[in-house]
Amino acid sequence: MTAGPELTDSQRRAGLGISILCIAVAALAIGLTFPLLALLLEGKGYSGTAIGINSAMGPLAILLSSAFVPRWIARFGAKRFIVMCVLANGVTMILFKILDWYAVWLVLRLLSGVAVAGLFVASESWINQVARSEQRAQVMAIYNISLSAGFALGPVLLGFVGVQGWAPFIIGAAIMFVAAIPMIFVPVVAPRFDGTPSFNVLTYVKVAPTLVGAILLYAMIENSTSSMISVFGRRSGLADQDALIMLSAVVVGGMTFAWPVGWLADRYDKIRLMMILGVIGVVGALAVPFTVQNLWLCYSILFVWGGAAASLYTIAMALQGERFSGADLVTANAAFGVLYGVGSLIGPAMTGVAMDLDDPNGYSWVMTGVCLIFVIFTVFRQRAKRRGSAG
Repeated sequence: MTAGPELTDSQRRAGLGISILCIAVAALAIGLTFPLLALLLEGKGYSGTAIGINSAMGPLAILLSSAFVPRWIARFGAKRFIVMCVLANGVTMILFKILDWYAVWLVLRLLSGVAVAGLFVASESWINQVARSEQRAQVMAIYNISLSAGFALGPVLLGFVGVQGWAPFIIGAAIMFVAAIPMIFVPVVAPRFDGTPSFNVLTYVKVAPTLVGAILLYAMIENSTSSMISVFGRRSGLADQDALIMLSAVVVGGMTFAWPVGWLADRYDKIRLMMILGVIGVVGALAVPFTVQNLWLCYSILFVWGGAAASLYTIAMALQGERFSGADLVTANAAFGVLYGVGSLIGPAMTGVAMDLDDPNGYSWVMTGVCLIFVIFTVFRQRAKRRGSAG
């Protein structure tokens, strides 16, 4: 059975609910794991470079493994493959505690990253295939809100549990195992992604260049901001607590704007809406250095800016579901994974170099620049498409 038009409404709702619930719970464990490992390494006296290399193993694994996910889904089926990825992450959590050596942790971060890549590609393909076209952007918005909530609550949970001993590892693993329970025991109809893809991960760049730009921009903003905006705030003279709230403003903005923008995207031209969000990105990033000493104005700008950046991903995923189905959809989502890995690696690196050249405002100049490049590229791309249609 190919999930999509052949599903009943109840099957469609059940499939969406279970897949979103599974990845949201898994995101809670992932959100706990990232700061846990970083804090443990810092407590052992490892350098910032060593901690950064360890953290980079996740995006690197996503970059290297996403292209293989379509064939794994074809072999095992979407439902079984998602369960395998979730359980693998749970086992990895336990292994982090048992095999407590830096070099081994690098390998485990790679293996965990492969499972995370598989989980995201399979879940996003499932959700996009099952969602109705007239509600796809809103469904993807709910997915992104659930995902962001899981990531945001992970560090909060870690704050209550603490980083020492077995407790955080056991709790993280238990959460992962719990995430698999609905997928295992609730009788949902898993989508099948039939057919042979008409492109591969590499040629996707030619097939959907605007979507390529959108996911690269989103990955660069998300990862540069999560790693550098608090540093920017501290170097701008803010207290650590105020600098950390800058990141919270971006995250909360992303969660708040997701559904309203998804609602708009289901009713208006999605490409034009992405260009508007890109312009908001330019203006917002450019304004941050000039408002950083006026905290509430700065937080308000970051709130809107974060909402615009996160909404780019919502719209890009909805466009993905409109354009592709079956094996093409899985391949396109795998390409998204590769591109996200690329953006995750080069975004923070570019921002770090820029902040060394112009401390601390290099962060804002990079964010302004990448948003502006996306807007210009999308405008020229759409004009070229119209000329081609006219010809």
